[in-house]
Amino acid sequence: MIRTITTASVLALTTGAASAGGHSGLMGYALADNGQTLVVMPSLSDPATVETVDLSVPMRAIAYRPVTGELVGFSGGSVFNIDPMTGTLNDLGATFMEDAAIDADAAVAFDFNNAIDAVRAVGSDGTNLVYFPEGFGDMDDRAGSVRKFTDTFYGFDDPNFGEVPEVFANAYTNAVSGMTATTTKQYVLDSQTNALVSLANNAGELSSVGYLEMNGEAVDILPVGGFDIVSPEEGTDLAYAILQKDGAATAGLYAIDLESAVLTQLADLGRDDFTGFAVSMGAM
Repeated sequence: MIRTITTASVLALTTGAASAGGHSGLMGYALADNGQTLVVMPSLSDPATVETVDLSVPMRAIAYRPVTGELVGFSGGSVFNIDPMTGTLNDLGATFMEDAAIDADAAVAFDFNNAIDAVRAVGSDGTNLVYFPEGFGDMDDRAGSVRKFTDTFYGFDDPNFGEVPEVFANAYTNAVSGMTATTTKQYVLDSQTNALVSLANNAGELSSVGYLEMNGEAVDILPVGGFDIVSPEEGTDLAYAILQKDGAATAGLYAIDLESAVLTQLADLGRDDFTGFAVSMGAM
């Protein structure tokens, strides 16, 4: 069932001036209602107008797949393609290796590495998984499977060494539609340290970029929402996140500076139940 919601209804958003320009060609996709609802923002320049569709299987995370232009969902034990117009799910038949599981009560960060067209799932419990889609590589025996790699940790030389990370969102640079990237870098958000951090893929090592701040003040975030990067071309990365500050009643839509970790609020989203977020360059 498709439902259209505008500012006149229950999802009344207060949109800041920063959202008025520069985002009109971008679409947003978010999970809400314990992953049972997909919220579609036809334009990030007008996040007050959304469409929602019901999902027959609750998703724990979603990601936009740049190479194919598909929306992919992670339910915990399955991986699906999602039709954002209808909510129709197509089970991709992923085989989960015996140890490839994220705790049921953990948040899940989920995004495609556009250099290899495989998707990484990182749990707030530290679990570090990769789904290698069917057809991955040249007769690669990992194709069609979900596999576990090194759990996340802060390196000895990192200012957050010794902290137990709580990664709940991740995103890769150079997410250019319709092609693989020559290089990419993975960023994550850690609600334990309130920091923007880079993740060394299978190695699991975290390197702090900076502590989140807005208007010169530190920002304390909850492990809810999501994070994504969209790239009009290689070397141009636009980072967005749905975040909820500790103590806030509702979540907001933010732009993130990947060099400084500075946040710019684009809108108050009027609800507090977001658990995933993805962005694409336009209509899918």
